[in-house]
Amino acid sequence: MSDNETKAPQLASSAEAEDKMIGALVGGRYKIARLLGTGNMARVYVAEQVNMERNVAVKLLQPELLVDETAGGRFQREVVAVSRLRSPHTISFIDSGCTPEGVPYIVMELLVGQTLRERLEEDNPIPWHEVVTVVEQLGHSLHEAHEAGVLHRDLKPDNVHYSHQPTPFQPFIKLLDFGLAKLLDPQNENDMMLTARRQTVGTPAYMAPEMIVEERPVDHRSDIYALGVMCLEMLTGQRPYQHKGTMQMAMAQVRDPIPSARAINPALPEGADAFFESVMAKDPAHRPQSAIELAGQLRALLFQG
Repeated sequence: MSDNETKAPQLASSAEAEDKMIGALVGGRYKIARLLGTGNMARVYVAEQVNMERNVAVKLLQPELLVDETAGGRFQREVVAVSRLRSPHTISFIDSGCTPEGVPYIVMELLVGQTLRERLEEDNPIPWHEVVTVVEQLGHSLHEAHEAGVLHRDLKPDNVHYSHQPTPFQPFIKLLDFGLAKLLDPQNENDMMLTARRQTVGTPAYMAPEMIVEERPVDHRSDIYALGVMCLEMLTGQRPYQHKGTMQMAMAQVRDPIPSARAINPALPEGADAFFESVMAKDPAHRPQSAIELAGQLRALLFQG
């Protein structure tokens, strides 16, 4: 979880005064220092791991969701999903457990930097050589996840950590927030299909068509689609679809033609539109079949000639 020192105090100031977790000792060794951020499902704190004298991030399920089996199940799936992964470009988990009150928590590395969303607000579009670096590192994380039977299902700039360490010339990327992850058993066809019984989850601006139309099968290529949307956003400075309403955005993913990236950013090389026609194809069979393949195609496109 990312600790942006300039923004975290602003997030925390209004709530910390009444937050009973501040100063609490979680799991016997994680002393809560301050609130880092709040979401619909969880709160994330900066804490000191007292036995090692280092700072970590502690994510706790919102107490009001303790009776929500779906929320609790997602929290546990996040732990299991990330425990399968070893890529340096995937957020690392340190520990997990429950407080005496039964609130589940996850302890993870505390990252210093910003999100890709914040990077886009600074420099939009992002220079193409930098985009290649970002996508290749995300591709490394996603490829390992997919090989391990983990679908992220909420890939977007807000869930990508962006650091200029150890060098300012090449960003170091980590994929965050597996809270909506799906664990698949490659031997179980019913699990791979995720048909009409599934619940629609994700962020509409980055959701593949098959995640929106319930009777269509969903697999790792839905993450490939989301990565393609992010590529277009980084290279052009805008998302492919501009609808404001949730339903309109979802329907655009299903029905609307893929916009011309070169019409938005004429500096892109020839072949850019064909690349996005592939990676954002409505039919998953027409997309690159792995995140590594997508990254390779992007590098070949932008370094051509």
